[in-house]
Amino acid sequence: MKKTLLLSLSLLFSGLVNAQDVDVGDLHIQKPWSKLVPPTSAVTAGFFDVTNEGEADDRIIAARADIAGKVELHNHIHEDGMMKMREVSSIEVPAGETVSLKPGSFHVMFFNLTKVPALGEQFPVIVTFEKAGEVELMFKVKEAIKPMHHNGKHDHNAHDGEHHHH
Repeated sequence: MKKTLLLSLSLLFSGLVNAQDVDVGDLHIQKPWSKLVPPTSAVTAGFFDVTNEGEADDRIIAARADIAGKVELHNHIHEDGMMKMREVSSIEVPAGETVSLKPGSFHVMFFNLTKVPALGEQFPVIVTFEKAGEVELMFKVKEAIKPMHHNGKHDHNAHDGEHHHH
């Protein structure tokens, strides 16, 4: 019963969703983006929000991308008063919750970049979920927003997509 209601609701709203939104199984993925890095960089990080609308917990278990020789799942942890990046084998996406991969938290790390994507470009990444399976996300390259960084001129693009509330 609940499922059909959800379906008609999502159909109703599908005209409004950003093209970046992807559904796979019970998971709803939004705002995949990647941090702009210098052209000489061999690594970059990717982020997205994933909402588990199903009854069962799921988790991200892998990711791969044509532009990277190696892709890992990472988390930032506080250890001895320092922020450290740690590779994790999976990222939990509990039923009924939204997990945000974001700077300073969970993220996807791309290593050995074959090409560094430029600002505004998109590149495909295959993300594998334990239950929902594989999904291709288009990561859009954006400048990382530095909090409390105001130098007089206000960049509206930096806040693109930050103020959408459901």
